[in-house]
Amino acid sequence: MVTNNEGEVFIFQNICIFGSRINPMRRVRVPFLLLYLIIFSSCRQSAEKDFNLVEAFLFQDKPDSAMSCLEKMDRKSFRSESNLARYALLKSIVLDKSNIASDDDSLTRKAVEFFSKRPGRNRMLSFYYHGLVLANARSYSSAIVAFEIAEEEALRLNDGHYLGLINRNKADVFSSTYDHENAVLFREKAIGYFGNANEKRYKAFAELSLAIDYMNNEDYSKADSLFTFIRNQYNDPILNHYCDIYQAEILIEYHHNPEMALTMFRRAPKEDYSVIDFGYLALAFEQIQQRDSSDLWLTKGNEMAVTESDSAALDYLKSRIVIARGRYREGFYLVDRAVSVQDSLTRVLLRQSISAAQRDYYKSESLLKEEKVKGLNQRFVFTILIAILVLSLFISLAVFNSQKKERQLKENMATLAFRDREMNQLQQDNAHLVGTLFSGMVHHLDTLCEGYYQEEDSHKKEVVYRQIKTLVTTLRKDPELFSELQRNLDRYCNQVMERLSVQVPRIRGENLHLIMLFFAGFSYETVQILMSKNSIASLKTVRSRLRKEILDQQ
Repeated sequence: MVTNNEGEVFIFQNICIFGSRINPMRRVRVPFLLLYLIIFSSCRQSAEKDFNLVEAFLFQDKPDSAMSCLEKMDRKSFRSESNLARYALLKSIVLDKSNIASDDDSLTRKAVEFFSKRPGRNRMLSFYYHGLVLANARSYSSAIVAFEIAEEEALRLNDGHYLGLINRNKADVFSSTYDHENAVLFREKAIGYFGNANEKRYKAFAELSLAIDYMNNEDYSKADSLFTFIRNQYNDPILNHYCDIYQAEILIEYHHNPEMALTMFRRAPKEDYSVIDFGYLALAFEQIQQRDSSDLWLTKGNEMAVTESDSAALDYLKSRIVIARGRYREGFYLVDRAVSVQDSLTRVLLRQSISAAQRDYYKSESLLKEEKVKGLNQRFVFTILIAILVLSLFISLAVFNSQKKERQLKENMATLAFRDREMNQLQQDNAHLVGTLFSGMVHHLDTLCEGYYQEEDSHKKEVVYRQIKTLVTTLRKDPELFSELQRNLDRYCNQVMERLSVQVPRIRGENLHLIMLFFAGFSYETVQILMSKNSIASLKTVRSRLRKEILDQQ
């Protein structure tokens, strides 16, 4: 793998080589190309450093610093889609870490388009934050699909933290569409993932949300028990305040104990109250006949109501108060208004049901593609197995026939081995005969060479060496030496040299002389001196190479 710097050096070197070969009139373009390369490289490295800095700030839980760094970056200078996609992804993460809820998917969609075909952490993050934005925009089915894809990638990466976050947000989506059973299901999965990842605080708040899901599902007993468990388990002031508020509402709805509910309401800061909490507080005061306080908290609740859902919930609680005061017409009007809003929310829920069907369709379509691939793989495996069985059958038959033929072959091989030994002996006899017929002078040389290597007296060895040198000089000057040897070999060794020249015509000159000497049966010592070779080892190497070359041509 070539790093960025290595790649740039490689390109630079090739441009320089290219510039040295082109027409001198065109070399003026090369500096511009080099300048572009340098600018492009510096921009890419600068963007990479900025992105790494943003990620470092996010790792240190400093979203403000990360946002400041992103705002200073010049997106127009980005030269690649990867830089634009990475910027979009980091900006989406920073917005979420800064608690800025966005319903504009332009950033996350750009990240998803780039990273969707690139498995890894960035693909998981892109789909996760895309799902958050879609959920904020109430595109619940698309959000669930995005979360499903993010979860598949998180499972592949074994990222327990994001598995918990994904399932937590899936539970939030189902809670927003009043599908509280599924909200409970995915909330419990989130708690399990946070527990496995040893993220105590995330787990604690997921358990708080699960208790709220129980309340929404009107399972007040489970909710009350879980709030008590959270209070005792974590002893966290913020969690305790939320537990006080929700348990106060359970006291009003389930236990009908407004006095105790007001005591628990007072233990929590008013900043933590939601619109519905103001309504329940007003209802508690109404039940103990403190109407002025009840009206005061209803007014504060109306001031805080922003969404139709908040107004509908407050209208329902207010209707219970005015009905208790005997103002039935006003109570009916408030209930009717709450019901109309509830109807619109129900239509959202129905759309969500259709969306859930769409989600299931998308998932089933994806699973169908996977099944097709699995089916093809299974058919391929089945075909391979059939082929193996057929092949095994043929092999069995072949083995049976081969065993039968092997017995015959062994008999033939025994006969051939006997004849081969006879042939080798015949060749040795012929070679010896050739040596005898060749020249007394050459055999005399062979004898001298053997004596030279066996002689231990240095003076005698010197005398033998002079005789060998004189004899070799005489032989080398004899033009008929190898011609005569070749004629004798062909005459007494079944035309061996003639057949060799036909089968391997490339062997000529010194190599042909070496082969003739070996066929004639001369010793390595004689051949070494006669052919002026450095050593017997080198001579053996040459002989092996020539033998291989002859065998390759047969």
